[in-house]
Amino acid sequence: MSNLSHASFSEVVMSLRSPCASFVAIAAVAVTVMASGLSTAAAAEVSAQDRQFLRQAHQGNLTEIAAGKLAQDKGKADVVRAIGAKLVADHTKLDVAVKATARRLQVSLPAGPSAHQKAVGAKLAALSGSAFDQAWVAVMIEGHRMALQMGQRQVQTGTAAAAKQAAESSAPIIQGHLDRLLEAQQTLGMPSAVPAGDGGQAQNNDMAGVGYGGLAAGLLLALAGGLIWIRPRWRRR
Repeated sequence: MSNLSHASFSEVVMSLRSPCASFVAIAAVAVTVMASGLSTAAAAEVSAQDRQFLRQAHQGNLTEIAAGKLAQDKGKADVVRAIGAKLVADHTKLDVAVKATARRLQVSLPAGPSAHQKAVGAKLAALSGSAFDQAWVAVMIEGHRMALQMGQRQVQTGTAAAAKQAAESSAPIIQGHLDRLLEAQQTLGMPSAVPAGDGGQAQNNDMAGVGYGGLAAGLLLALAGGLIWIRPRWRRR
């Protein structure tokens, strides 16, 4: 009798478990299908511009992280080393957000900086002392200005809401970097603007022996080749 009671109890428990297990399994499948549907829908709204922005933002972050580490290692002025540390910390966080957005939108990202960005880094690494500090600050100023322009264009003409949000949230941080770089420019006694009549080469008597003007111009051109936003053909004809 005891055995029958035990068997009956087991059967009742199993009968209760089966519907419950089936419900959990069905719910899990439903959640998976919904998540997949949301991911597919998010990816469907991504435009060529959104993809390009995320890819270039990722490469820009990698470049700024590398440049920040270089400044910490080779910078002569305290302000350069301090800004370098700030770039490493902030752009590491920004890149985490960019990569998360890219995964959500199913956008593949480059494995590393572009060839132009690597070339700029190599030229900077070949410098030392005050020449390094001033060339580094000049390149970083131009790079951050272009990054802001890219972000503004993404906000204005982007399609995917997540990619536009990534541009909006990064803007204050990039602007903060630019403000500090412009202050460093003054601290280091650098020219604040490049005269149009000099062919893109700033004149500075204290640096004449270093040839900073030509080097900075070359570095900026190389950086522009790697970071400049290629305007997509988004306007209707």
